[in-house]
Amino acid sequence: MNLETRTAAIAAVALLFLGAAPAPKKVKPAVPNAAAATIPLGVDSSLVADLQHGGYVMFLRHCMTNWNEKDGAEGNFADRSQQRNLSEAGQREAAAIGQSLKVLEIPIERVLASPMWRCRDTAQFAFGDYDTTGLLYWKGAKYREARIKMLSTAPAPGKNLVLIGHQDQLIPIVPGLKRDQLQEGDALIFKPLGEGKYRVVRQVTPFDWARIAGVEPPMPLTLPPQASKPLAADSTAAAKPAKETLEH
Repeated sequence: MNLETRTAAIAAVALLFLGAAPAPKKVKPAVPNAAAATIPLGVDSSLVADLQHGGYVMFLRHCMTNWNEKDGAEGNFADRSQQRNLSEAGQREAAAIGQSLKVLEIPIERVLASPMWRCRDTAQFAFGDYDTTGLLYWKGAKYREARIKMLSTAPAPGKNLVLIGHQDQLIPIVPGLKRDQLQEGDALIFKPLGEGKYRVVRQVTPFDWARIAGVEPPMPLTLPPQASKPLAADSTAAAKPAKETLEH
C-alpha cells in the first residue's frame, strides 16, 4: 500500500469512528466563454429581445464611486461615512441605467443588492425598489456557493433577476475575469443553466444601455427619500457570521 492510499484509508476510518460525513463535492460553474478575451462586449437588438423574454441574471457592479473615501470596519453597513460612496457621476450613471432598461421594456423580477451603501444607492437610483442581502457581500465558501446558485437558477418565467454587488465576489466564480475588467457600472449578463452552471452572455457598459435606448443621462445630485430605508431582515447582512473565515 503506497503512502497516498494509506493516508486515504486512515482518513476514511477516522470519519467512520467520528461519525463525520465527507465534505460535499464542490459544484464548478460551467462558464465556457468566460475567459477575459472572449466575453462579448456591448448590447444589440438581439440581446435586448432575449432580455425582453426573460430568463437571465444581470450582475451589475455598483456605479462610479468617490475613491478618496475608504471603507472602515468590515460589516459596518449602516454608517455611510465609513464607506466608499457613489459620486455624483455614479448617481447619474445609475439613473441612466435604470431609465434605459425601462425604455427597453426589460422585465425585472427582483433587484438584490449588497448591503454596502454604494450598491444600495445604485439600486435606488436605477430601480427604486430593491432588497439587500449579505450573500452579495460576505466572502467564504458557503457564500461563494450561494452566489453560484443565484447565477445558475432561472428567474420567474418572463422575468430577469438583477444582482448589484462587487467585483471581488464575482471574480472567483467567473474563470478568466480579471480585476477591473468589470468597471464600475458595468454589467455581466448570465444565462442560468441549472445545477450550478451558467454561461456569460455579454458585458454591457452604462453607455451601451443608454446608446441603444436613446437615453440622455439625468442629473440627480441628491438621494431620493426612499434610499434611507433600513436593511432587509437578513441575518447575513446584519453582522459578520460567527465561525466564518472570510477570504480577502
